[in-house]
Amino acid sequence: MPNQTYKNDQSYMAATTLASDVTGDTIDASGMNSCSFTCVNSNTGSPNGNIFIQVSNDESEWVNTTATAAITAAETNLLELSALPARFVRIKYVASLGGTDATLNVAFTMKS
Repeated sequence: MPNQTYKNDQSYMAATTLASDVTGDTIDASGMNSCSFTCVNSNTGSPNGNIFIQVSNDESEWVNTTATAAITAAETNLLELSALPARFVRIKYVASLGGTDATLNVAFTMKS
């Protein structure tokens, strides 16, 4: 069995305010087959929105994947893609309401 390679960042997004839409930095996932994002949000300020894993082949056109979660309270969500369909990946939070003091922390792991 071939060796697997891992790529991770425990502070991909750190204490990011959820008062409006938030887009994470682009991650070059070339050579990686799967990914998971652990998204931890605070309940302060009552955040209300959806978080997605987005993918792109060209870093300009982004598509939401089926890996999504609704955020309405303090919680931890694990978003996973077992087969990466594109070279680039990122996290996108789309705010529905409020969340002025709510924060989001995101870590990711990718595996070849």
